[in-house]
Amino acid sequence: MNKVRIHEILLSCCLFWVLSVASACKGSGDINPPKSYPVADGTFIQDNLVANWDDTRWQNELHALKDAGMHYIVFAPALHTRGDDTSEAMYPCSIPGIKQKYAADLVENCLRNAEKAGFKVFLGLNFNEKWWNPPYPAEWLNQQMELGNKVADDLVKRYKSRYGNVMYGWYWVWEVDNLNWQTTDRQDLLTKALNTNLDHLHTITPAMPFMLCPFMNYKCGNATDYRKMWEYVFTGTHFKAGDTFAPQDCIGAGGLKLEILAEWFSQLQQAVNSKQGLLFWSDAETFDQRFWTSAPLDRFVEQMNIVQPFVSNIITFAYSHYYSPYYVNKKFHEAYLEYVRTGTLPQKKVPDPVTNLTIQCNNVNEITLIWYAPKNQEDLAGYYIFRNETMVGNVQFERSGYCETVYNEKAPTIKGIYRYEVCAYNCVGKTSSKISVDWNN
Repeated sequence: MNKVRIHEILLSCCLFWVLSVASACKGSGDINPPKSYPVADGTFIQDNLVANWDDTRWQNELHALKDAGMHYIVFAPALHTRGDDTSEAMYPCSIPGIKQKYAADLVENCLRNAEKAGFKVFLGLNFNEKWWNPPYPAEWLNQQMELGNKVADDLVKRYKSRYGNVMYGWYWVWEVDNLNWQTTDRQDLLTKALNTNLDHLHTITPAMPFMLCPFMNYKCGNATDYRKMWEYVFTGTHFKAGDTFAPQDCIGAGGLKLEILAEWFSQLQQAVNSKQGLLFWSDAETFDQRFWTSAPLDRFVEQMNIVQPFVSNIITFAYSHYYSPYYVNKKFHEAYLEYVRTGTLPQKKVPDPVTNLTIQCNNVNEITLIWYAPKNQEDLAGYYIFRNETMVGNVQFERSGYCETVYNEKAPTIKGIYRYEVCAYNCVGKTSSKISVDWNN
C-alpha cells in the first residue's frame, strides 16, 4: 500500500472521529465540546434593550457575544400583557386585539441578525404581569397557556420557513418559584399548564427544544423540598429529550447565597435526573439587584464554578444587559474575554483609594456624600458605599464613560453617629482601601 493511500485512510478516520464527536456533542445539547472551566454559552435579550437597534448595532452585539464564546440568544417575551390586560407584541401579531409595541419587528430583527452571526435563538412566548399576584384561578392560567399556543402558531407561520434552525427553541417565560407551588393541587395546576404548551409545541415544531428558568429563595423554603416539588411535577409533564430545565442561580437577585448554591443545584440535579432526556443548565445572573448594577467578574466566575459539576451548560441573565461593551463599562467584557481565553481571572491591580470624602445634609433630610476619584482610573468600575459597615450603594460608570462621585440617600432618623465609607473597585472585584467620614444627626 503506497504512502498516498495510507494518508487517505488516516484522513478519513480522523474525519469520521471529528464528525462523531460533533454529533455526540450536538446530541447532548452542546454545540462545542466543553472547556475544562465554565464559560457562558448564551444570554437573554429583552425588548427594551433592542427596541432601537439597527442591524449594525445588532451585529456589534452578536460579534461581542461570539468573541465571548456564546451560541444562544433567548429573546423574550414575544407578547406581553400588562396588569390592565393590555397586550402588546414585539412583532406584527395576527391575533385579534393585540397591537404591535414598537414600529420595528423585533423578532424579525433578532432572527435575521442571529442567522447572519451564526446564533441559535430561543423565542419566548407570552407573559402576563398578573402572574406575580398568585393565587389565580385555573381557568385564567389555562387561558394564558392557550394564548401562548396561538403566539407559537403565529411565530411559526411568520418566521420558521425563512429562519429554519436559527429559530431553534421555545422559552417558557413564566418563572416558577419555591413559595407559591408547594401544595400538590398547585403543582397539578402547574403540570397542566406546562403540558398545554408542551404538547402543542412538540406537535407543531417537534425539533425545537423547550426551556424554562424557575427561581428560588432560601428564605421561602429549602433545597430538598424544592427538589421534591419538581420531581412531582416532572412525573406528569410531557418533556421530551432535549428539553431544558435552566434554573436561575438567584445570586444576583439575592434568592441564594454563594455558600448554599451547590446544595440547591445538587438537589435540582437529582430532580432533573428523574426525568429521562431532560437537560440541566444554569441561568447565571450577572447583576446585583440591590442596585441594578453589573456583578464583578470574580463573583460571576465563582457562580459558574460552583454549578459546573451539576449542569451541562450555562446561559446568563443577562450578558447583553450587564456586560456588553456597547452598554456598560467595556472593562467588564474585556476582562471576561481574557477569562474565556485563559480560564483564570485577569490580574488587575488593586484600585487606588478615593480622596476628600465629605458629607452634608440638605433641607429635605437627605445625605449627600462627595469624594474625589482616584487619579488612575484605567480599570475602575465604580464605588461601593457603606453605612456602619453595611453596603448601601454602588455607583458604576454610565454608558457615556462617566462615573459619578456623588451619592445621595435619606438621612437616618434614629439619633446617633453614623460612619460612611467609600471604596473604589475594578471589574474583577478587587477593592481599594476605604475612606470614611462620620455624621451625627
